Amino acid sequence: MFILYPDSQRLEFSFQPTWIRHMLKPHDFSFGPVRNPIPVFWLILDGIRTIQIEDEMHIVRKGDLIVFPPGVPYQLHAEQSGDPISYLSLSCMIKLGPFKFHESYEFPLITKLTDSSAVTRLSELWMTSVVLFEQFATILQRHVDAHIQLITSLGLLRVQGAVQQWFALLMELLLPQLPNPLPTIDPRIVKVCAYIQEHAYESLPLEKLAAHVYLSGSHFSYLFRKEMGQPPSQYVRNHRIQISEELLVQTDLSINEISRRVGYNELSEFSRAFRNTAGMSPQAYRKQMRLTVY
Repeated sequence: MFILYPDSQRLEFSFQPTWIRHMLKPHDFSFGPVRNPIPVFWLILDGIRTIQIEDEMHIVRKGDLIVFPPGVPYQLHAEQSGDPISYLSLSCMIKLGPFKFHESYEFPLITKLTDSSAVTRLSELWMTSVVLFEQFATILQRHVDAHIQLITSLGLLRVQGAVQQWFALLMELLLPQLPNPLPTIDPRIVKVCAYIQEHAYESLPLEKLAAHVYLSGSHFSYLFRKEMGQPPSQYVRNHRIQISEELLVQTDLSINEISRRVGYNELSEFSRAFRNTAGMSPQAYRKQMRLTVY
């Protein structure tokens, strides 16, 4: 955890071992579009390729740092000829108080790192994380050692330590492009958002949320929409679907269990809400994302 700001401005770094990879792909390799619920970071080590983020095309080359925002479709286009592309890829979640980092700050999509020493330092930390993550993944596949739980925890701690160093350098490189000063949100709304995240499995009607910060329903609804740009019900629904996407990718929990964990008592209601947001069923989403490590 990095604590840069007090209270609601506290920067909490949490890492879920989704993937950390060194990718080497031929010129004719392509994928996508894919849409990941967790931010994905790339560092191009060698080669030149065309990527697409939503409808925009970008030519990327050595030294480019790329951030694919969660929920935004991206793809890598094939080339008729040329050299392979080598890049480092990492997917993790970062939180600023009760908010996901990308909800408060908009990462630059592409940053051209012109300082060769910075590129070297970042790639070295990244490669260290790759090695430790692969070791951790190997540990997870073992089920015979009596001390496997302790060994797994130690392996995860090593990965987290390496990724925290990676993140510190990443922020050092990106900080000049991030907005300043920090965005401010009414502390009552911050408190409600934290409550929603901790109680996503419960029924969360407007009156209950308003009472949590001692406001009338109408005033709370106005204040929430003013601060967050959306009504409370939409924020709750979006948060539940985002959590379910993460659980579908990162766990083997049944669809029914995930549905209960995000506040849907009826599986059909959850499936309908998920399909309306993600454009596919929870089962199809899990299958697609399990095949996607880019």
